[in-house]
Amino acid sequence: MNFFDGHNYRINKILLSTVGQWPYQSSRTSHVIVIVIATIACSQFLTKLCGMFSYIHDMDVVIECLIPIMIDISGITKITNSILYADEIRAMLDRIQADFCSLNNFDDIVILQKYANNGKRFSTIYICVMYSVTILFMLTPFQPLILHVVNATSRPMLHRVEYYVDMDTYYFPILIHGYFTVIICMTSIVAVDAIFIILVQHVCGLFMIISTRIERVIQEKHLVGDADPPVVRDKTYQNMVRCIYDHKAAIRFADLMEIAYSKHFLFNAGLNMMAMSVTGVGALAKIDDPSEFFKLIAISWALLFHLCFECSNAQRLMDYSEYLHMKLISLNWYDASPRTKKLIILMMMKVQQPCVLTAGGIFVLCMETFATIVKTAISYFAFLRSIQ
Repeated sequence: MNFFDGHNYRINKILLSTVGQWPYQSSRTSHVIVIVIATIACSQFLTKLCGMFSYIHDMDVVIECLIPIMIDISGITKITNSILYADEIRAMLDRIQADFCSLNNFDDIVILQKYANNGKRFSTIYICVMYSVTILFMLTPFQPLILHVVNATSRPMLHRVEYYVDMDTYYFPILIHGYFTVIICMTSIVAVDAIFIILVQHVCGLFMIISTRIERVIQEKHLVGDADPPVVRDKTYQNMVRCIYDHKAAIRFADLMEIAYSKHFLFNAGLNMMAMSVTGVGALAKIDDPSEFFKLIAISWALLFHLCFECSNAQRLMDYSEYLHMKLISLNWYDASPRTKKLIILMMMKVQQPCVLTAGGIFVLCMETFATIVKTAISYFAFLRSIQ
């Protein structure tokens, strides 16, 4: 059985394969899937733009149209980012498989398996939340259909679109087109985000393994009673060398994540901030329509949850990398040989700066950044409300 067919990675493989972004898919299969979903999604993206431009002088309608457009853009950028950085994502997945195959210590395997389980659990929670909001959004047109109150002049759509055809005649094909687009867009978002959780949890597991190894670097059974033993007998020195090599490997993994996601985080942070502001304004405009109001509130919370998810995972990576510095400080280095002490000092200097994920290298992604973005979104919301 393929390694990624295991229970911790199967859902990620299925989701990424669905949108043609699983790195181990054949190029032909991936290209066909991308072309199909791009055709479906982009065709309705244009109809949403046309629907907005038809009411360009009505601010309420423009705001209403901007919400699905921004969500579509988010899905498109996530797929585009996965295509551009497919080699880096595949390298990280290769590293995950190699780490599980190369570990011999039972305790290390247990730690890595624990964080793989955490990745599956967190990604499952994220997927369920995002798809639950999507289902609520997709059920909106069914309320009047079920109650038989739809007439020839007002048939509910998922969002405002303009096909330049008779909307009543082609109502169901247009509605089905909208449903396909929503499913594609949300699957693209959750597939890319779910694998990001897996990657973060894996590198956190690597840092935790290094932390436990540092705790075992200097042990009584490794002390030979000689203040400066030969290298071949200096077990503490050999243990420290291994910790340094493992730390470098974990740093390389984190650097690959920074390369693969940095530019995407910058664009997505700005888009998410604007989307939350616009959705809030749209919700207030629909406060007299309970169905639309609660739908927009659900979207607002989904946007907030999505931003919090990205920042919290980046914060988790930062915290685990900083944890190594605490372990080194508490190490009984005074029992080690001189050569080992030098390695400890060098590693302490190296881990003083934690691993971080940035938004285009401009600002660090963390929970403080999340709070700043939310505050800025509230400011934009107040501004849009004032000019509405």
